[in-house]
Amino acid sequence: MQAYFDLVYNPVYDFTTARTTPYRRWQEACLDKLQLADGDRILCVGAGTGNEIIRILKRNNNVRIVAIDASQRALERACKKAGKYGKQIETVKMDAQALDFPAESFDAALCVHLMDFLSDNRKATAEILRVLKKGGQFAITYPFSEGLKLGVNLAKGGLGCNISSGRDGKAFLELLSGVGAGIVYLPLIFRSKQGFYSYQQLEKMFTALKPEHFQIEEHSGYQDFIVYGRK
Repeated sequence: MQAYFDLVYNPVYDFTTARTTPYRRWQEACLDKLQLADGDRILCVGAGTGNEIIRILKRNNNVRIVAIDASQRALERACKKAGKYGKQIETVKMDAQALDFPAESFDAALCVHLMDFLSDNRKATAEILRVLKKGGQFAITYPFSEGLKLGVNLAKGGLGCNISSGRDGKAFLELLSGVGAGIVYLPLIFRSKQGFYSYQQLEKMFTALKPEHFQIEEHSGYQDFIVYGRK
């Protein structure tokens, strides 16, 4: 799996999934759940190549970002992207299921499109909440559908949006990006354990973990739930 991410998934992600309109809208929806203030220390769990980091910096360049991922190559790309915005970020190669940070280290945590790649999503969720300060904010996504369907939805959503706006050329590029996303996700269908959740399962898990407040929002365009709130 690690070799697949380093050699296939990460190198093409920015040119497929990341270019689709549903993906960009989904990212913004996740970030809308966090109210970031100057000086906040933010943990990006499963930061990948840094697309979410760039969107954070566009909203507030005066935050401190710590990015973790299992792929060192992805983290290097994330650093380069942040550098273009005049920002240095801290990156650490780390397993999200065993965060090597003290409790109550962060003001906010963002974990986007990672949980379906982990063997123990509950443990990773508990770790994210552990390292948050009391009252710290979180936004975490969990899938409710498999990768091929996600790729089809990305292509359809972006294609429809651009055709309705009269941008046929962009619609074609969007379609290609969506098809590419479906191909990229296809091998992930054959994992031995799928990390899909229902609303009720997520509600039960977070109730047991006892954050101060949480809400669950379904985002059908990206086939994910966004769970957000405060510790």
